[in-house]
Amino acid sequence: MRARERHGAAALRAVGARPDAEYRAQQLTIAERQVGLAAPWLLLDADAAASIDDRAYRGVVDAIAVRLRYSDPEIHRGSEPTDLVARLVYDIVEQVRCEAVVPLALDGVRANIEWAFRDWNRRQGISETALGLLVFTVLHVVRSRLVHPLQNEQIEDTIESTRANISPIIGTDLAGLRKTVDDQAAYALHARRLADAIAAMVEESSTESTSASRSSVAAQLFIPPDWSEDNVDDGADGPGAVSTIDRVDDRSLDDVGGYHVFTREHDVEHVGASLYPEAKRRELRDRLDGEIGAQAVSVYTVARRLQRLLVGAERDGWNHGHEEGILDAARLSQVVANPSQREIFQRERWRVTSPACVSFLIDNSGSMKRQRHETVTVLVDTLARALDLAGATSEILGFTTNAWNGGAALKEWRRAMEPEGPGRLAELSHVVYKDADTPWKRSRLSVASMMRTQHFREGIDGEAITWAYRRLLARPESRKILVVVSDGAPMDAATMNANGEAFLEAHLANVVAHIERDPRVDIGAIAIDQPVDMFFARSVDMDLTGTLTLADYRVLERLFRS
Repeated sequence: MRARERHGAAALRAVGARPDAEYRAQQLTIAERQVGLAAPWLLLDADAAASIDDRAYRGVVDAIAVRLRYSDPEIHRGSEPTDLVARLVYDIVEQVRCEAVVPLALDGVRANIEWAFRDWNRRQGISETALGLLVFTVLHVVRSRLVHPLQNEQIEDTIESTRANISPIIGTDLAGLRKTVDDQAAYALHARRLADAIAAMVEESSTESTSASRSSVAAQLFIPPDWSEDNVDDGADGPGAVSTIDRVDDRSLDDVGGYHVFTREHDVEHVGASLYPEAKRRELRDRLDGEIGAQAVSVYTVARRLQRLLVGAERDGWNHGHEEGILDAARLSQVVANPSQREIFQRERWRVTSPACVSFLIDNSGSMKRQRHETVTVLVDTLARALDLAGATSEILGFTTNAWNGGAALKEWRRAMEPEGPGRLAELSHVVYKDADTPWKRSRLSVASMMRTQHFREGIDGEAITWAYRRLLARPESRKILVVVSDGAPMDAATMNANGEAFLEAHLANVVAHIERDPRVDIGAIAIDQPVDMFFARSVDMDLTGTLTLADYRVLERLFRS
């Protein structure tokens, strides 16, 4: 599934001519900003995305891509109505225009879009309500004029009566749409009038039950969360102005994709040395050294391989007294004194180094408590020591929570009468076992704290990766690498119970997608037990049930060798 998403996103960027576009977990983002789609045949939930065939999925992606390519958001905004139903119809009609103007040279794109649209017609249920049937009819009437004649008898029978009722009302503007399909500004005027006419029909026939149906259809079948009626504004750019492709809220990495936090008051950051008494850490270190010794892997061999992976060079002054090179002005007097003197040149001196910082972010959730947490410590500790020998810097970080099932954050939410959609309900606990400025030798006892699991609870992966990523960005090294070690998806019972199971996973996916597009940082994941390729483009599955071999220590090469 993740492979299909990656291929779809690549096609979206190519066809849509938008290198900053991403399509992941059925959500379109432009430059890391979430974009709401309105055309119902482009809205896939998780079940639909998993069940449709590859061609239908590609057709949805291609339809979104042609919207990016052929629709000018400023022109679209210029005539956009404010009424919810009118906005919906107006946006659908613009989507149909974009599909209609796809050139014949992109015949494959046209065929994919048509395939996806027909597949949606087989699955759709919007025509089961009065409002749904009205919008469904408008969609097919406009599309049959601009894109492809309707050739489905069942749909013909479904919309026949409604089409007869609306044709006298929208007929003039329907003809105008066909005449102006290649002129978006002129087309938008007809689309606006048609949309207003449909909205007026809904308003005139509105009853209490119809209004309830309208709300239900708008919320569940057409309109994504950021299209609620409360967010409709007068067309100015603002928080509710999200109906066009480029007009979206400006999101930071903290709230990308609508992620939010109920309270940060109880979040803490520890150093590994503060977790357990020194005597205990020395005991843990002795045990860790024993396990490392049992691996029979030379750390110097690992260091040499890492140096080849990360090696660079930097200027380290000058070497003087050469017979060729750059003339050294300080030695010209030697030529005057002895014309046969030839060693009057200098050469730049270079020092081999590894200008890289590698940050290991370790999942310290309760599911890591089994024996493999010790093997992870052996692996990361050895890699950190090897990186020191290779001349690179490294960080070892961990993430967990201060309490099970929400802790103080959950109690605050309950005291606040449990408002809906509270966001993250957990006390984050981030741990610095080794920072990049501290050599491995001075961090040995702190790193040993990973051998004990009393502080392992639950895990909020997306926020932990954001934390590690920002620490990397502050480093001076020219190459920055983030390695996430995890045994699966994020887990926090309180947060998931209050917000839905997909809340934390969606944030993780959005955060990773952001970092993967940042050329300053390379990110990859080591998966323990459960694959994580649905989140990470670069990931390696490792079996840590046995003794580590030299091949296991080549994991960074497998992840990051170009």
